[in-house]
Amino acid sequence: MKRLVLGVIFCSVFTLLQAQSVAERRHIPDSLASLFYSQLNIFPQEKIYVHTDKPYYISGEKIWFRAYLVDAITHVPASASRYVYVELINPLDSVIVRVKIRPDEEAFYGHLLIPNDVPQGNYSLRAYTTFMRSQDEAYFFTKAIHIGEPHARNVHTETRFFFESAQRIHATFRFSDVHTSAPWIPHSATVSVNDGKPMNLRVESDGTSTINFDLPATSRPRALLLEVRTSAMLYRQFIQIPASDNDFDVGFYPEGGSLMLGTPCRVVFKALKSDGQPTDIIGRIYDQSGVMIEEIKSEHVGMGHFLLSAEQGKTYYAICENAQGQSKRFELPAAIGHGYALSIHQSRDVLYISALKPAGIHQHNELYLMAHTRGMVHLIEPWDHERNLVAIHKDVFPSGVLHVVLFDAGLNPVSERLFFINNQDRAQVAYRPDKEEYARRSLVKSTVVLTDPDGHPLAGSFSVSVTSDREVAPDSTSNILTQLLLTSDLRGHIENPAYYFRDTPQSAYALDLLMCTQGWRRYSMAELAQGRFSFPASPLEVGSEISGTVKNVLMGRPIEDVEVNVISFPAGYFNSVRTNREGRFYLPLGELPDSTRFMVSAEPRRGVTRMDLLLDAETFPLRTLSVVPPFAPDKSRFAQYAHRAEQQYTDEGGMRATLLSAAVVVAERKPPVKSVFYSEPVRSITEEDIERFPGLDVYDHLTRIPGVLVHRGEFGTSVLIRGTGTFFGDNSPLMVVDDIVVSNIDMVSINNIAQIDVLKGAEASIFGGRGSNGVIVIHTKKEITGRIASEPFHIKTLLPLGFQPPAEFYAPKYETAALRNSPKPDLRTTIHWQPVVQTNSLGEASFEFYTADEPGSYTVIIEGLCRDGQIIRQTGRVRR
Repeated sequence: MKRLVLGVIFCSVFTLLQAQSVAERRHIPDSLASLFYSQLNIFPQEKIYVHTDKPYYISGEKIWFRAYLVDAITHVPASASRYVYVELINPLDSVIVRVKIRPDEEAFYGHLLIPNDVPQGNYSLRAYTTFMRSQDEAYFFTKAIHIGEPHARNVHTETRFFFESAQRIHATFRFSDVHTSAPWIPHSATVSVNDGKPMNLRVESDGTSTINFDLPATSRPRALLLEVRTSAMLYRQFIQIPASDNDFDVGFYPEGGSLMLGTPCRVVFKALKSDGQPTDIIGRIYDQSGVMIEEIKSEHVGMGHFLLSAEQGKTYYAICENAQGQSKRFELPAAIGHGYALSIHQSRDVLYISALKPAGIHQHNELYLMAHTRGMVHLIEPWDHERNLVAIHKDVFPSGVLHVVLFDAGLNPVSERLFFINNQDRAQVAYRPDKEEYARRSLVKSTVVLTDPDGHPLAGSFSVSVTSDREVAPDSTSNILTQLLLTSDLRGHIENPAYYFRDTPQSAYALDLLMCTQGWRRYSMAELAQGRFSFPASPLEVGSEISGTVKNVLMGRPIEDVEVNVISFPAGYFNSVRTNREGRFYLPLGELPDSTRFMVSAEPRRGVTRMDLLLDAETFPLRTLSVVPPFAPDKSRFAQYAHRAEQQYTDEGGMRATLLSAAVVVAERKPPVKSVFYSEPVRSITEEDIERFPGLDVYDHLTRIPGVLVHRGEFGTSVLIRGTGTFFGDNSPLMVVDDIVVSNIDMVSINNIAQIDVLKGAEASIFGGRGSNGVIVIHTKKEITGRIASEPFHIKTLLPLGFQPPAEFYAPKYETAALRNSPKPDLRTTIHWQPVVQTNSLGEASFEFYTADEPGSYTVIIEGLCRDGQIIRQTGRVRR
């Protein structure tokens, strides 16, 4: 009886534990899905894509762009971040232009003005939000852009590098005429390494020159600045220094992450040079006894694959050889006798997912299969060891990188596999010009219709660029599809991503090789599955602010409860706040355009003197990524482009300024000093007046200005401007030194005054009520001192980066016969740029432009997003 009771109890406990185990197994998928959703809510991520009007430019031109800021999961246009920053970075990692864009017409668009004096070279266009700075620079949008120098239409420089060692580099330059390829001999030439000291070059009669220099293999940046001169021109060019071709590395990646003992496994390899660029190799696989197993050869940008069935007790290695004949040995990953490796293959439109196991090993661990795209979870279910196969139609998933993960019962990742889904789930775009061919300077009316794959109209917004095929070859390597669906979700540089979107067996095969060699970049699966979430390090930027600290000048201690004011007279802006216990203050600025000057001051109060106002400097992310070579234009075509673009530049803006080697300028009279706040003062004393009638102090000069009264008394000197002030109260004028309001001008050095202006009435109204008593403005010789001599510690001026006001792309409108017959040539290379085109309720939109003079064809590129995140991408052709 006792045994029976114990048996019943045992069975009951066993049944209870089994039921609890089943319940836990059912709970795990929900728990894992919940962790994913929590992570996405804690740290929603952004992506950016930038559409530019063309792929290359010359100095002095504008880069017209639209930035698409989207939610990283759905690709729905995002609006949480208020600003997008867009930068142009030279090969020495210096930002030469930066703009801050806010949305207009629900879109981020603007332009970058390329400075006239930038050397020719490969530059980087970079875009990001403040929130994206929570991650590293690899998450920003980066695009390589070639910028030419106007003389590129005449001169071509070919550079070759030879590496005597990892550090010693031999460079050969050859200068030639673009059109004839004949040697071109400059009067002088210099070259500097990474902005170092220029070294003279001796150019031979055949147009060649050589130089040797040392540069460590790990040095960054890696660029030469070449300068060549003739009597009529100065030509400057950045030349990227490659890494040595004498070194390479080959990585071996078993499908699913591990080699299974005794089971045929697919191993993908990728060969890279030391600069991260792909290189082709051939090689052989050997076991530890030196028996050759397999011959291998890279098939696409250094990638290839082979099958290997690893045997017990054996190890394997590869002997690989690059194009330069260098041979290296690489060890293959060790095979394991336990565990699992995911394997995926596609047959027609069905994905087959299986779990490879070591041969002869019976293991039935509790496993869970999860599949997601960009963090959007599609599938979480227990793994069925009996079937060991999951078949899913690919249309279940959205286009993009599918991340499949196998977890154990403790939610530790056991195996991972990436697979790219390329469905027709993006917007269908129909572009229709109103004619098949157009005459010179005639109107092109274009219609665009957006529908989903089932033919239903879509609401969306897109940008459109139209370029002349005679001068501009569109970028065929990347676009909005490649950025949002591929490169933004993978680690590392992707060579020519547009190749993988060709609908061919070769591109599909190469794309799967890529999936086996790159990792998913957004979140760590191991950390996330254990509930260890990633948190953003940078806040969402919803506005601009000024921040800083107020300290005691002598003791350096923070001062609490000090009133800090910020004022911008041109913008009519004023705000104030008090410091906290740490002496810190934060002042919102609102939204003001770029080049708005602010004055920030800590107001003195009783018992608090000699305050130091310290403003926090604006910080921007450093450049850490290597410069990637852009889509390289044909030299003759680019020369034709540079010729046409320079003609247009000269026609619109006049002759380009040329840097002179030496010049002596004799000036009859120094120009008057101008203020940022006003144009013309009521009265002025110039530097010539001061030199002609020197005084003992600044007040001596004020006495010589009509209408200004100076009274020197026992308790100091007072100043009054006739015709201002009130009957009661302080009638002292506002004192301003170098556009900074100051409490007094006693400290202004008599030898450092460039000009004194007097304002009153309407001229002083720009300073608001504080200018009602008139204004005394003193300009100092800042070029002598290098700083504002009289700027007190508690007052600072600030010129923060404001938003770029929208500007319209100019294109002529030939609406009359006189305009159509005008002799002024139409030299446009970008025929049309329109950053925002919206569809109506029927999914239709239209835009129009006029053709230029030269016969030929135009390429139309349309890129954008629908409201639901479907990608818009289409190209068209207009015949002139």
